[in-house]
Amino acid sequence: MILLLTLALLLPLAPRVSAEDADGALLHDPRFEDRSWEEIVESFLADHGAKSDRVACGWCNTVTGEEHYHNGDQYMTSGSMYKVPMNMIFAEKVHNGEIGWNTFVGAYRYEYALHATIVDSNNEVARSMWNYLGGYQPYRHLLAPYMGEDPDTVDQKFYENNFSTPRQMIYSLKLLATESERFPRVIDEMLKAEPQKYFNLHEHDVDIAHKYGYYAEGAHLYLNDCAIVYTEEPICIVIFTDTVLEPYKLLADYCDLMIDYTVYSTAARKEAERIAAEEAAIAALNATTPAPEQTAPVKGSDVPAPAASARPSVTAAPAEKETPSVLSGVILPLVLSLFIALGALYFLVRALERARRGKLELPWALAAILLTAAALWLCVLPQRTETAAAPSAHAAAEREGDPRETVSAFFDALIAGDYPAAYSHLSGVSTLGLERTPGSEDAAALYDALRASWRYSLYGEPIPTAEGAVQQVVVYTLDFDALRAAVKEETEARVETLAAALAPEEIYAEDGAYLDSFPQRAYDEALRSVLDRAGDFADAVGLNLRLEYRAGEWLIIPDDALYGALSGGAIKGKGA
Repeated sequence: MILLLTLALLLPLAPRVSAEDADGALLHDPRFEDRSWEEIVESFLADHGAKSDRVACGWCNTVTGEEHYHNGDQYMTSGSMYKVPMNMIFAEKVHNGEIGWNTFVGAYRYEYALHATIVDSNNEVARSMWNYLGGYQPYRHLLAPYMGEDPDTVDQKFYENNFSTPRQMIYSLKLLATESERFPRVIDEMLKAEPQKYFNLHEHDVDIAHKYGYYAEGAHLYLNDCAIVYTEEPICIVIFTDTVLEPYKLLADYCDLMIDYTVYSTAARKEAERIAAEEAAIAALNATTPAPEQTAPVKGSDVPAPAASARPSVTAAPAEKETPSVLSGVILPLVLSLFIALGALYFLVRALERARRGKLELPWALAAILLTAAALWLCVLPQRTETAAAPSAHAAAEREGDPRETVSAFFDALIAGDYPAAYSHLSGVSTLGLERTPGSEDAAALYDALRASWRYSLYGEPIPTAEGAVQQVVVYTLDFDALRAAVKEETEARVETLAAALAPEEIYAEDGAYLDSFPQRAYDEALRSVLDRAGDFADAVGLNLRLEYRAGEWLIIPDDALYGALSGGAIKGKGA
């Protein structure tokens, strides 16, 4: 099984571009640069003339788990925001089969009650819901775990009237956002609520699932809102106010600020991660490669090559080399092997299932073995053949141009899908097989993920060698260990979800074994889900790209390390 999963995930990948952020100005936003979240919020409140103790708010990134609060544990009147966790109680009962959408909760079917309390904020219906749970105090007791509290040890303020804290509301929203399958339709109704008020007062290019809270008592106006905001990394936000100036504007501006802060903080974190990964990749590369032979500087380089001790070490190019021949179909056979391996995986699952039921049959086991062997054969099929030795390199003094321009042109052409132009920068290779589009839908999806992921970054100056030059490059490829684990975990989750959602006749054949379509559907859904977030598994790899100077131009000498990077490690030599 481990072998099959390994084969199934040998997907071809390629590098990522460039160190420079396309939206570089974003990383220098004066509202956020060199300021903490707390400082940003304090400044925001001051700008709006809001007293600090009359506002409590919070922000949470559901992907990273990072949270920040202003008066995070201060109890305040929540208004109708409580209707979100209250409905989570009922929606989970539906999910667990304890009640149905047509179950009467008091005088109302729950399907109606959900819409009425979230979208219309109907207090009478809400009252019937907590009475259904045994009354106000028992309802609050049931509510506490959905807000991150132990009902027996929570502050007694929680049981008074309708008080809650930003930390409690963020806990509830994060639970809803990250485990939404437990709470069917709640988010759907929140997306319909007040499309042009509160957090939705201003137009946004992201979806906002929110629930406002409004309560007036004497001279006090409590105006609040809480939401799941679907930025690139979804966030949960909440704000409580107690009689502040222009409260509607304050809420809308707070939502805008939190969206902008999320975009900024995500970009800043990814940039820092990129730089760290790049430096680590180069450090790992330099730790395993000897220093090159130094010659005169390459004409066209920005600076002369320093002494070996003054810069990172790289692999020296030999005086003479053997260049790889035409590499027709290097990448495509790997994709074919993937799908043969998937077939082997399917048959092995069937064989194991039958073995568990005491019905193991020889054809299933043989099919798994034969398909595994075929996948292994295809993985080793693309072999390089020897060609005549390359012409002797020109003398260093005669070399002109910048090797980095060739490296950049190669990767830029790959990114643009101009494969003939990319291959023209390679020595001894006319194709990598990337121009061949697979016929099957799944294979095409893998190729789309491949092309969308291409990025690269040059590192340092080219170093002259007796033969030509060496240029260090950082490429980004998938972390296969993490990807394998994600696919396995997602497949298991899909099996459970489908088993709970489908009728038995859609899962089992008459003999009790899985229908052919059931495990395939679970795997297909899992693979698609993981490919949708393939960027989460990016891993930086350092390469020493060797170049030769021939006939007045610089050409890249492909090697196993380059093939390994372009194929995500499917061909040995990744990062070597």
